[in-house]
Amino acid sequence: MAQPVKAAQGSTLYSYEDRLNASDGSAVDGAASTEFNPMNSKLVWGFSILLVLVIARIFTNRSKLPAGVKRLPRLPGVPWVGRFWGIPVSGAEAAWHFGDFHKTYGPIYEWETFGVIHIWIESDKIARDLLVHRGKKYGDRHELPAAVGVRGGSEILPLMGIGENFRRHKNFIHTIMRQSSSQAFYEYPAIENKHTLRRLLESPETWSESMITHCARIAARCAWGEPKHGTKLLTVVPQLLKAVSPEGPLPNILPFLQHIPEAISPFKKQEAIRRTTMQEAFYEALEDVKDRVKAGTAEQSWARIWLEGGKGMEASKLDQHEAAHAVGTNALVAIATIGSPLHSFFTAMCHYPSWMKKVQAEIDAVCGDRLPTMADMPNLPVLRAVVKETLRWRQPTPLGVPHITTEEDIYEGYYIPKGAMVHANHYLISREPNLYPDGNEFRPERWLESSWPTFKAPLTEYPSLRGDPGFGYGNRSCPGIELVLTELHTLIGALVWAFDISRVEGRVGHDNPVPWYETNPFVITMAKPFPCNITVRSEEKRRYIEGGCAEGGLLVKETGSETNRWDVSRAVGAPFVWSGLTVPMAEGKPPRAYAAHV
Repeated sequence: MAQPVKAAQGSTLYSYEDRLNASDGSAVDGAASTEFNPMNSKLVWGFSILLVLVIARIFTNRSKLPAGVKRLPRLPGVPWVGRFWGIPVSGAEAAWHFGDFHKTYGPIYEWETFGVIHIWIESDKIARDLLVHRGKKYGDRHELPAAVGVRGGSEILPLMGIGENFRRHKNFIHTIMRQSSSQAFYEYPAIENKHTLRRLLESPETWSESMITHCARIAARCAWGEPKHGTKLLTVVPQLLKAVSPEGPLPNILPFLQHIPEAISPFKKQEAIRRTTMQEAFYEALEDVKDRVKAGTAEQSWARIWLEGGKGMEASKLDQHEAAHAVGTNALVAIATIGSPLHSFFTAMCHYPSWMKKVQAEIDAVCGDRLPTMADMPNLPVLRAVVKETLRWRQPTPLGVPHITTEEDIYEGYYIPKGAMVHANHYLISREPNLYPDGNEFRPERWLESSWPTFKAPLTEYPSLRGDPGFGYGNRSCPGIELVLTELHTLIGALVWAFDISRVEGRVGHDNPVPWYETNPFVITMAKPFPCNITVRSEEKRRYIEGGCAEGGLLVKETGSETNRWDVSRAVGAPFVWSGLTVPMAEGKPPRAYAAHV
């Protein structure tokens, strides 16, 4: 029996029945509905408090500069309020706007909004100087206005503030990732690759759902040893991404709204429901692992590592609530960060079809009539270059996740205050002209030819995703890089080995437009799905895909149902809206023809 959900400090969690009632507009926890009446005492009191807090924050941040230093270049703003207009918040649109700021203010600049100093870094050197070499000063996280309590809680490691909870959770994640480097864990991508090839063979038009399903099943296998839990992950992921993204709840843009009392705050009610849904999913999955461990049927998983203890577990000292969230959150992050470049790969292959042929020629020469494995990777530099260029060309987190300074600092004579929100702009960092010439184009040869500044030898080792700035800087860098590397290389290798991916021809003989850069508006972006041709390369490969999946027992039917257990995307359905929420580029940008690379 699952244990009751443990509420984070300072949060209100609602039962399933409460959430059903809340969905039809009724009150939760007995709180009466409150109309927006300026004479209502709660409203007057609440807005008075937040006004005082805003004014206090503004004056607190207006300290004098230390002698001999100067302010960073600053975007103009309104006195006492700062800059609140003309600032894009979504990944795709912001990519172009911040490029304009960079031309005017340079590779590091700031603005102030309602008392909060935002510092933007658009140079890899500056990012490493500050976030890596001075990482202790820049390793904190800010309190998410729409998810108050997450920073100081013990549930979501990437959003935790510096402190004992962060240290213990980070130790735990490094321990389970180190132990999961065993052969058992790395068999999971190989198994799921066959699932995905079979599904694409049968339903190529659902390629976007297939990619997310693939990521969810591997994440669920790694987390709990059972792919069926991927279904609930697909519900929780978009909810979490929305909660932590600028284009999510309004307090993420106007932080002072977090001080509105819960009784009259729809944002706090939504966050409580989201957190309850996530906790229930994590607890149910953990209880399932417990039952299977007792029965002796549990596969290897992160949850099993925690349950069995062992080397490294004693240092983290996570209780059940913390371990359930550490394991579950790690799985959520894996789905989004791996699903994003998989979508970008399909986009790239339709815009740059010559690279599909180059990778196919390499894989055919090395692997012949079998799927590529990680053991083949030293001999597949073109495949690795395409994967690395996909991540550079379309960063999963184009605007990064902000760091918070824990003390004041001086860099190159410029003052950086304590409490500043420091953003590493991965999109522009990955397009620095001195490192990435022709940065807006998909050019895998930049990793393969010595004439490019990014080339490294030997090609049996490079290009590599290890150390890639897209996975973060300093103590906030991604701890699961080996799993990411394995998933991306083996699945993309399998896709290229098995299929031709191309544009869909239009009625008049021209290809239908493939979106150049349209994504959802979340902090981890994903390319908009689009129609494309996915055709098996030969009858021999068709028979291999059909036979391999059937012999492996991968297509397991649910009892009394025609739905394949592995097809979690069809069971969930609606959450896939999150991969299709698009933010089109500003009209006229980028100035390129879709047919340029046909």
